[in-house]
Amino acid sequence: MTIKTSLQNQAYQSIRRQIIYADLEPGKKVSEKKLEETLSIGRTPIREALIQLRQQGLVDTIPQSGNYISLIDLDSAKNARFVREHLERQIMLECCAKMNNQKKRILETIISEQEKAVSQKNARSFFHNDNLFHKACFEIAEREEVWQWLENNNTHLERFRWLRVKTEGLKWEKIMEQHYQLFDALTKQDPEEANFLTSLHLHLMLNEQKIVLATHPKYFKNI
Repeated sequence: MTIKTSLQNQAYQSIRRQIIYADLEPGKKVSEKKLEETLSIGRTPIREALIQLRQQGLVDTIPQSGNYISLIDLDSAKNARFVREHLERQIMLECCAKMNNQKKRILETIISEQEKAVSQKNARSFFHNDNLFHKACFEIAEREEVWQWLENNNTHLERFRWLRVKTEGLKWEKIMEQHYQLFDALTKQDPEEANFLTSLHLHLMLNEQKIVLATHPKYFKNI
């Protein structure tokens, strides 16, 4: 990887992360100069990163006006949820078959960190460890490449999930309860229960979307 490519990727990952966490708010104009200052990266890598983000539907370019953070595409988020549910149910079956004490401890550590985030009311740590739990299950199933593919194609879902974490009235404990139940099924190597719980867990978006949309109505399109 050349220095130029490395800087572009660094800019891309940083801006994408800010989009997911709504640090760059949906619908707001993007200042290339401000990005240069905050990321300490030159204009060319920033512009190339914005082009990449535009190709992924995360940045909109309006002629004679500039670049804007795209609204969250609810259709795209729902489609990503659908794909993830059907993939992850199979992943959990494979995870059950490959579970052992070492892998159990990995999941225990992540759940412990997520519990700590709940007690500290640390939304970013909670969200990060939520993703780590699922990523670890893909790794246990030896499907890291599938997880990477999902990460590259589910940004609108990630944006929705972050707003869910930040929405008052939607308790984090609900997610923790389901993680504990799923952990129990995995460690007992009960594929039928793990399959059911995975489907239940990934239906949370559908069950809670009205509350999220009502709280952040200006952040979405295709409602």
